[in-house]
Formats: sequence, C-alpha cells, structure tokens
Amino acid sequence: MKRGFTLVEILVVLAILGITAAAVVPALARAPTEDDLTRAARALERVAAAARRTALERATPVAVTLVPESGRYWVHLSDGTTIDSGAITLDQGMRMRSAVPRPQFRFGPLGTVDGDTLLLLGAGGAQELLVDRWTGGIRVEPR
Repeated sequence: MKRGFTLVEILVVLAILGITAAAVVPALARAPTEDDLTRAARALERVAAAARRTALERATPVAVTLVPESGRYWVHLSDGTTIDSGAITLDQGMRMRSAVPRPQFRFGPLGTVDGDTLLLLGAGGAQELLVDRWTGGIRVEPR
C-alpha cells in the first residue's frame, strides 16, 4: 500500500484554498480602519485605565484632570503629586467637550471611579468616555 496524496486530491485542496482566498482578501481590504476620532478616544481610555491600575496598585486615590481645549491631561495622586502628563492628539476639526472647564476622573483605592462626562467630537461623529462608578470599568462608546 502506497502512502501520499494523488494529484487530483492536491488540485482539489488548492482549488478550495484559492476560492477561500478570493472571498477573504476583498473583505479584508474593506475592513474599517480606525479613524482619528476613535484613535483619540482609545488614547483617553488607555490613560484612564492606567490611572485606575495605579490607584489599585498603590491603594491610594488617583485622579486624571483634562483640559478640553488643548487635549492636555495630568494624572496625580491625592496629595497633588503628578505621576504622568501628556496630551491627546486632537486632529483638525476635533474637540473635547465637557460640562465643566476641567473634567476629572477620580479613581479610588478599591477601583471605584467618579468622574465628569467627556465627549470627543469630530467630523465622523462623537465618542463618549463612560465610567462605571461601582466597578471602575472604562469604555468608549459612539454617541
């Protein structure tokens, strides 16, 4: 008894692979790319998640303060010590909006959070940074 594959079997497998590739490649080419607004919202989400992680690791309150006009942020401990700062890149036509001049997200040592509402507005729509005050979960949702 001989082992191996016949030429017909190999050709059938190659035909199936070719048909699958022909169907998948155009779908991948149409995959949505992350726009500037979503990229900025995700950057905010990462800053807030890092602040929460720091609050849990150090067992101390940590706050993130934002300046909506410039996209600048500061992460500071309850004693006022700044542990991180930077800026969220706001491309042309993008802006942050909040009901308060300096929105803040305050993370407790047990992971809870209290914060202001923050919207990111751009040509492609709006994204809202939402926090679950009891679990400390942070997410960005289209608005």
